[in-house]
Amino acid sequence: WRIASGLGHTIVDPKPSLFTFKIPDNGNWKALAGISLQDCCCVLTAGGGAKFEQRGPMLITHWGVSGPAILKLSAWAARALGSNSYTAELNLDLCPQVPVEELTSEILRMKKLKNKAFSSLPLSMKETSFPRRLWGYLLSRQKIPEDARFSELKDKTLRKVALDCKRLALPVQGKGPFKEEFVTSGGVDLREVDLKTMRSKKINGLYFGGEVLNIDGETGGFNFQSAWTSGFLAGKDLAKRVS
Repeated sequence: WRIASGLGHTIVDPKPSLFTFKIPDNGNWKALAGISLQDCCCVLTAGGGAKFEQRGPMLITHWGVSGPAILKLSAWAARALGSNSYTAELNLDLCPQVPVEELTSEILRMKKLKNKAFSSLPLSMKETSFPRRLWGYLLSRQKIPEDARFSELKDKTLRKVALDCKRLALPVQGKGPFKEEFVTSGGVDLREVDLKTMRSKKINGLYFGGEVLNIDGETGGFNFQSAWTSGFLAGKDLAKRVS
């Protein structure tokens, strides 16, 4: 980038992309490490109120959250997060298949089952294989003992639990370890490159390819393909010019 900049090219400020999020261990979050959700809706609010959303598999780690949905989220929010020292608010819908009204009604109906322990999962969550350990964490957030009965709890408390299932707010305070990021967002401005040949529009005989360019995708495979394709185009054009 320093060489390209020295030759007169514009460099879009490089930032890490495709990384995991650090979540502080408030309320025994680390104890949930290893839990995976096959379907989770993740909404990230970064500096300036910018919002990003992804839905898909998510993994809870001993430092925070990872998995396809989080990595894709980091790709779209890489620049906003980088500008905000990697702090943001993450809201998780832990069971996006079940509307909040339906889940709330089901939990309130279970209150009529006098001897039903609150540690028992609502039926709709059982059907989606909701992890019991995560359910216990949600109870602890509302200071509910796991041996409590549905009938012992106020409707207000039950509604809060339902809301946590649908909008669990977690602070993001950093990204995964440095150099564990997959790719870089930023690089040589694409407006200054002929994308059919990867030839510089400013310097005759100069070509660009791979991560030196301002190209990044939401999966590592996309970035490999971009590197191979841009390298092929540059090589093909260069060979044509010297033959």
